[in-house]
Amino acid sequence: MPNPTPPRSAYICHICGSDHVTRDAWAVWDVAAQAWVLDTLFDHAHCHQCLSATRLERVMLSSPVTFAAPPLPPPSEPEAVLVP
Repeated sequence: MPNPTPPRSAYICHICGSDHVTRDAWAVWDVAAQAWVLDTLFDHAHCHQCLSATRLERVMLSSPVTFAAPPLPPPSEPEAVLVP
């Protein structure tokens, strides 16, 4: 009997559902490994889709498709104001 694939998960923004999210963390330099190693993970999370602080929700993935929300439209340029 083949080994079942372990379940996969993603973290998404509770506001817009995007998986384009990050968390604040500290990394330390590991001299032996010659690489940065994650040391501390903080509670603050940020969504790069809706550009705001967020609460992360963990969801189980049932397919390779992610939860990235469609891109936001580009911000509109402010109207030029003519000064007499």
